[in-house]
Amino acid sequence: MMESPTIWAGALVTLAVLSYLIRDNPAYRFVQHATLGTAVGINAVILWRQVLYPRWYLPIANSLAGQSDWTGALWVLALLPGGLWYCQLSKRWAGLSTLISGLFVGAAAGLAIKYQVLLVMPQLSASIRPLSPLTPEGHLTTASLGTAVNNIIFLLTLCGALLYFFFSLRTGHALVRGPLRFGRLAIMVCLGAMFGGTVMTRVAYLLDRLLFLYHDWLRGEVLPLMGLR
Repeated sequence: MMESPTIWAGALVTLAVLSYLIRDNPAYRFVQHATLGTAVGINAVILWRQVLYPRWYLPIANSLAGQSDWTGALWVLALLPGGLWYCQLSKRWAGLSTLISGLFVGAAAGLAIKYQVLLVMPQLSASIRPLSPLTPEGHLTTASLGTAVNNIIFLLTLCGALLYFFFSLRTGHALVRGPLRFGRLAIMVCLGAMFGGTVMTRVAYLLDRLLFLYHDWLRGEVLPLMGLR
């Protein structure tokens, strides 16, 4: 059971956010800025406790105190590239910040390419599916036939969607027009399902907040306060 201050705070914040449906107002902006500020503060604490303190401050402190090897004190040199970020605040030294920002963007791009390769390669291997309706023993069963039909539909959908993005093809040709339409239809069905899932998720969030306002706040706090049930 939530306590009354928590319920009232949650209800007021929820109503302030929903008030944006009418028009932009100071209450909504206050909650928006408070949420952003809270998130920044929490991230700063997490960054200090989980990254900077154990991986940067402790090695330096232990090294200077003689509790670890002297190489730990070399972490103090990280202040130099870290300080280059703040050169963005100066028009004269703003160019120095591009050195560290370029380094981070390059590292992030390399990691992104690595993760994309690791993500795409398993998908490519998973797209290679057997089309034979026979089992490895050479028998025809209902399960093997269903699997073959499913794999054929998957392969046709995959090829149609890929063919839709080959812009160098002449789309007016009779042999290409049909597969292109099928690929566009498959893409539209996929995007529609994704959009529907997104909408259902947002509706679930809205229903949860409305139930909270009705049961926990209105019936649990407001009506008893007014002497009603």
